[in-house]
Amino acid sequence: MRRWFGVAAAVCVFTSSAVGAEPASGCGVPQDIHDGWAITSADKQGLKTALLCAMDEGIRGGKLANVDDIVVIRHGVLVYESYYDYPHQLNYDATSRHNGYSMTKSVVSLLVGIAMDRGLIKDLDAPIASYLPDYAGLRAWDKDRISLRHLLTMSAGLGTERAPSVSFQYDNVSFQYNNAETELIGAILKKVTGKGVDVLAQENIFAPLGIEDVAWYKSPVGGVPTSSSGLSLRPRDWAKIGQLVLNRGAWDGKQIVSASWIERSTAEHIKTDKAEFGYGYQWWIGHSPDSAGTIEWAAALGFNSQKTIIIPARDMVVVFNAGRESRNMVAPELDLLDRYILPATSRE
Repeated sequence: MRRWFGVAAAVCVFTSSAVGAEPASGCGVPQDIHDGWAITSADKQGLKTALLCAMDEGIRGGKLANVDDIVVIRHGVLVYESYYDYPHQLNYDATSRHNGYSMTKSVVSLLVGIAMDRGLIKDLDAPIASYLPDYAGLRAWDKDRISLRHLLTMSAGLGTERAPSVSFQYDNVSFQYNNAETELIGAILKKVTGKGVDVLAQENIFAPLGIEDVAWYKSPVGGVPTSSSGLSLRPRDWAKIGQLVLNRGAWDGKQIVSASWIERSTAEHIKTDKAEFGYGYQWWIGHSPDSAGTIEWAAALGFNSQKTIIIPARDMVVVFNAGRESRNMVAPELDLLDRYILPATSRE
């Protein structure tokens, strides 16, 4: 099991006022919209602005990934924020929500951790049928050994033609991404708490983090909030989710979710069908090149290149949003991370 939290980030206290002098003019300068983020210029937090501006110019010139926005947090401070306009497409600014699609799954993972912290979920390896006795299909011979851990790691094999191993030993199962498995996690949370994931997140995550502008898609059948997708937040608020994880579950001096859950959920538990990624508990685990080797990170990922990336070794959170699939359909935002953003932190 590979663990990426080798460096524990300090818990940051956020204020609505800027830190120090106003940021110098230039690319990606954030504006204070009084949403709780402290703001400085990127160079004051050790970033090379020339690289960031080269990235900005490349995106605006159509030579790099067609992202809608990029937000960078360094040492708990908002240091870079840029929004990009495209013809015949909805465009965004700092006050606009952006659909996170499957980044929703990682927020649901935090809710599982909170439920475990409160003793509402006691055993990740208990059969999920014990939580959902009314789901008759879960008692079938090929599903009665499926546990919450399998759902969290996308290894339950639901919705596939293959039958899971009769013994269903965890080490022998394989990763297969499936929205239905996260929907079952949401159903378990509703069973043990009596509340939907939208209400749980509002009470236990959004309110403490000062996230106020929220939309969560609900199924037209029954009005149930979806767990696998559908959460829309401002890019800066997606960054708050990332900072909460970087802070090992703490925010403004309060422990929102235990540090042990953050460590467990963002550790690699299973290999995926994508060579560049591992998977934790609804978090993707990846790495970027560095002069000294590699830099590990965890990320919430969603359709159309939504990414909230937590990079402990650089004390950094990076958010990308996009309203359409990026050029070449090969996650080029990670190229932006590897070629511009991370090198901007280098001391060389």
